[in-house]
Amino acid sequence: IPAEEREKKLASCSRHRFRYIPPSTPENFWEVGFPSTQTCVERGYIKEDLAPCQRPKRRQPYAVMFSPKGKEQKT
Repeated sequence: IPAEEREKKLASCSRHRFRYIPPSTPENFWEVGFPSTQTCVERGYIKEDLAPCQRPKRRQPYAVMFSPKGKEQKT
């Protein structure tokens, strides 16, 4: 078989054609262990909220809801 024809034949049946290039691994994928909190913040894994979440307010104060006086007034 001539060299050119042999190259074509090898390119068509070879497993190493590089038609499909697998995706590269994500950044920091092979780092073993837990990163520090500062590193997580820098990478964007942790988002810092400056204002804490507001707790929902009750319709009635907690003490009034369970006091015996509150039960007597409703009935």
